[in-house]
Amino acid sequence: MLEHIFRRTHVVTRLRCGPMGPSLDNLATRLHQQGYATSSMQSYLRTSDRCGRWLHGHGYTVSELDEAIFQRSVAGLQRDRGGHLPKVAEGLHHLFTLLQQQGVIRSQPAVVPTAPVDQWLAPYDADLKQVVGLAVGPCQGYRPIVRRFMNTCFGAQAPDGQSLTAPMITTFVRHEAARPQGTSRKMPAVAVRACLRFLVFRGEIRPGLEAAAPPPPQWTHAALPARLSSLAVEQVLATYQDGTAHSLRHRAMLLLLARLGLRAHAVVSWCLDDIEWAHGHFDVRPGKTHQARR
Repeated sequence: MLEHIFRRTHVVTRLRCGPMGPSLDNLATRLHQQGYATSSMQSYLRTSDRCGRWLHGHGYTVSELDEAIFQRSVAGLQRDRGGHLPKVAEGLHHLFTLLQQQGVIRSQPAVVPTAPVDQWLAPYDADLKQVVGLAVGPCQGYRPIVRRFMNTCFGAQAPDGQSLTAPMITTFVRHEAARPQGTSRKMPAVAVRACLRFLVFRGEIRPGLEAAAPPPPQWTHAALPARLSSLAVEQVLATYQDGTAHSLRHRAMLLLLARLGLRAHAVVSWCLDDIEWAHGHFDVRPGKTHQARR
């Protein structure tokens, strides 16, 4: 299956020779069956390979992998400016689940949380990951907000949807949106609505109550402009003309964005394997259309 995802034979060879090599073909098949784009599968498989090499570098074998070691490997991934894990961390969770199902690593017995809110959050987390299909990053962003929401509305008691009112929801969301935090101002409303939809699904609150979580107000011209003018583009390009290696690299990336209209993700995800130096061609990895372009 790896040959259908990576066109360079040396990349396939390197992946298969790594510590995770015996499992990567099965992981690629699973990702393909779940409908992931080729670019996402490539990122997930490369991250899984790095995870295996991280284990080898720290003196672990794949069979010794457990939840604690897995979390250490995930924590080692580079985070964004907001402190969130990259999207490729989702690939490691696919790998961990696959290894558990294959019996390569043993499933750890679940620890039953003691606090009522923790007992409630356990099935909620499972619903986000397994039913909603939310990525790892958003799940980790939702959890602290939902925990504060439950503690604010119910205190130390078990969550009781019958006592939940619209003013309680609105007050909490507005208070959270006003707090200085690294996430978007929309995150509290989105997280609380996801929590309320889960409560509706379980029949604990009436449908429609999730509308009480108001989105933050949006002011005209408060966001970045939809596009730069031609003059602004030329001014940006003119800042990288000193001939240094960094300036040439930055100017090339800006030219690809401005002149060819490429997406930022396509530019930053490029690898040397995507460039055919002899013919002057480069491959643009498939995005939403799932169609490769050259």
